[in-house]
Order: sequence, then C-alpha cells, then structure tokens
Amino acid sequence: MSALAPNAVNLSSLVGWVRAGWQTFLQAWGLSAAYAGIFAVLGFMQFFAVVTAGLSPLVVAIAGGFMLIGPALLCGFFNVSDHLERGEQVSVGHFFAGFRLAPPALWVVALVEMFLFLIWLTDAGVVYGLYFGVTKDMGLPEFFAGLAGEGDTWPYLFFSGLMGTLLAFIIYTTSAFAVPLLFYRRANLAGAVSASVRAVFSSFPAMLGWAVVLSVAMFAAMLLLLPLFPVVFPVLAYASRHAYREVFPE
Repeated sequence: MSALAPNAVNLSSLVGWVRAGWQTFLQAWGLSAAYAGIFAVLGFMQFFAVVTAGLSPLVVAIAGGFMLIGPALLCGFFNVSDHLERGEQVSVGHFFAGFRLAPPALWVVALVEMFLFLIWLTDAGVVYGLYFGVTKDMGLPEFFAGLAGEGDTWPYLFFSGLMGTLLAFIIYTTSAFAVPLLFYRRANLAGAVSASVRAVFSSFPAMLGWAVVLSVAMFAAMLLLLPLFPVVFPVLAYASRHAYREVFPE
C-alpha cells in the first residue's frame, strides 16, 4: 500500500471545517445531540462522584481525559455523516453502527487511547496526593477558594496539566487522521499512524491551531457549560471529518 501524501492546509482552513461541521450537525441536530448527550451524562456522573468524594480538583483531570479517548468515539459521527452526504435518512442506530463498521486496527487505536487515559488518571491521582494528601477534603468551595489563589490548587493544575498536554499531543498527532483513515480502510495501522504524523507536522501551524480549538472548546463545554456539550462535541466531530477530507481527499 503506497504512502498517503497529506495536502497542506493553513489556519484559514479551520473556519471552513467548523462551518462545515455546523452545517452537518444541523442536518441531524436532534439525533447528534442525543447521542452526544450520552457522554455528557456519563461525564456528569464522573464529576459528581469525585466532587462528592471530596476530590474536586480531579474534575479537571477527568475532563482532560476525555480528550484522550475522544478520537475513538468518532466512528458513529463518520457513519452518520456519510449517510447524510448521500441524502439518506439517519437514526440513532447509525451512530452505533459506525462502531460495528470499524476495522480491528481501529480498535487497537481505541485500546491504546484507553491505556493512556488510565495512565493520565493515575498520574493525576499521584500528583493530587502529593499536593493535597489522601485525607484532605476538597469539595467545590475549597476548590474554588484554591482557584482564587489559596493553597496548592494552581501548582497541581499546572503540573498535572503538563502531563496531560504531553499525552494529548501524542494521541492527537498519531490519531487525528489515523482514525478516519482506518475507518475508511485507506491504510493499515502503521500506515495510518505515520500518515497522521506527517499530516500534523507538514502543516504544523494549522494543526496546532486545530488542536487548540478542539481543546478549548471541549474543556469549556465540559467544565463551564456542560449543557452545551451535546452541541459542541458533534459539531467538532463532523468538523474533524471535513478536516480529514481536505487533508486526505479520496
């Protein structure tokens, strides 16, 4: 299988990707929001669990962890987008059918992402213990007080954030385009990963900008405006497919 050559893109491309993602979302906004709402509910349950356990700073770690496993959840959106592009009707079942269509190599990527997610949570827990101990109760009032400048909250967020950023960049570089390339069976695992890395570094300013857009939008939706998550996640998922189609046109 010949090596895939990525097209060069620039920062102006990002606007087109988001606009196209929004247009795709509008074609099936109810179903897309309902499907993404499943992950919003799961996220809320995790947030509630750590807050009630007095481990509020770990909310940020959980939100960051979603960035590590998010690429593996795109299959459903890819499948729905394909049907919409052909002018076909879609249902919730089409989201789940996307996972059945995923080749084994894509599940390998998902397992690697899950493994790195567990590493991230473990490291965040270790750093949490170093800064706050294992007995200190950190409810939301204490957490917000820490954000106001009291205690070790900011140092904890800084050092745990450094680790999370490194893991997120590794996953972004290796899977941003590997996931769609594998889903559409245009490359094997090694070829898809290497093509993804080439695509990121061949248009690094644009790809770094896209990574920032994804990170900021997802963090804002999860930590500040969780009710908007069922909109933000599908729009970015569809936008990612449009990004793939521009970088690796068929």
